[in-house]
Amino acid sequence: MNGIEQRAARILVALSATAETRIELELYRYLLGDAPPEIVGLVVEDPALLAHAGSRLAREIVLSGLERRLELAALERQLRARAAEWRRALEAQSARLGVRVALETVREERRAALRAAAERADALIVDTSALRDALDIWTTLPSRAPLRTLVLTPGRPRSADIVVVTDEAAPGSAADSPLAAALRIARRTGARLTVLDAARRRAPPAFARELLGLGVRLAGYAPLEPGRVDAATLAAHAAHAGLLVLPAAASADPVLVSDLATRLRGALMLLRGGSPRADT
Repeated sequence: MNGIEQRAARILVALSATAETRIELELYRYLLGDAPPEIVGLVVEDPALLAHAGSRLAREIVLSGLERRLELAALERQLRARAAEWRRALEAQSARLGVRVALETVREERRAALRAAAERADALIVDTSALRDALDIWTTLPSRAPLRTLVLTPGRPRSADIVVVTDEAAPGSAADSPLAAALRIARRTGARLTVLDAARRRAPPAFARELLGLGVRLAGYAPLEPGRVDAATLAAHAAHAGLLVLPAAASADPVLVSDLATRLRGALMLLRGGSPRADT
């Protein structure tokens, strides 16, 4: 307001130039709020692979089982075709959902490319195959960076159910809290919600009634015992969920996050407290 227009939230989706990545814009559309975000698909082309393709020793295996020389020109054509596929897929979903979608292609070492792009994003969506790089970015970006949400997705089919771990005293007590995010996504997508209450500050029946009154399909509610916010317990609760949302304290624990990411069949959403997004 006051003559200053707030910029759209920027959601970065890391895509693979050589493998499938699930694009779930229905989820990402409401990841950061109700206002339409800008969703950017980032394709990173590995310069080391291209350098290898240019060597005389490079080989590829064709469907017949025979080896043949890997030609740089052929690899370049394959990468361009893959990027074109991503562009068509993103444009189709953009038209269907009414969100602004763009595609960026960079030729750089993957971790460096992701880090540079993440410094300009409010949320980062990364396949769990890049877990180590994603956690390095998440734990070392300066606090002034706008990135406040990281989603690690396994890229496999999964359900739409959401499980959220909350340490709040009341539902939706903070606009950028894990519970507020989970409630928003659940309401907008129709997903069922399970709440794991790590605060244990309210009577379970009263808490459950409040959640039902907020217009969500409540699948379950369970208070967590003190000290039981661990990977085994959380993974058991989220065994069949499509998304597990963690609070800031748990999101800052790389050991917990790594363990969870290897156990879960669905996606893992990490949150950072506060919101340094500036107006433009």
